[in-house]
Amino acid sequence: MSKVTVMGTFTCQDGKAEEMEAVLTAMVEAASGESGVEIYSYHRGEDNTFWFFALMADEESMKNHGQSEAMQAAMTGFGPLVVGPPQMTVTTPVAAIGLDL
Repeated sequence: MSKVTVMGTFTCQDGKAEEMEAVLTAMVEAASGESGVEIYSYHRGEDNTFWFFALMADEESMKNHGQSEAMQAAMTGFGPLVVGPPQMTVTTPVAAIGLDL
């Protein structure tokens, strides 16, 4: 089975970036207990823009991501802070340094 990467971006509401960072930290902590999650990271860009990168062991891991009670609880704070839906892309990694593909 091929590993799966998920990349994306989203914008939070003005004045809510610090609150968003706290929510994203909780989501990363919740994802640490999910099977098949190899990398799960958020990155802050300019202004209120955030970026997301995840590496999952396989497609099943990606489909199961976010189903745990811990992740569901952590995600409740995300929706009210974003300006619109995240723009996400699911891909298959081809080559990388630092990733066990």
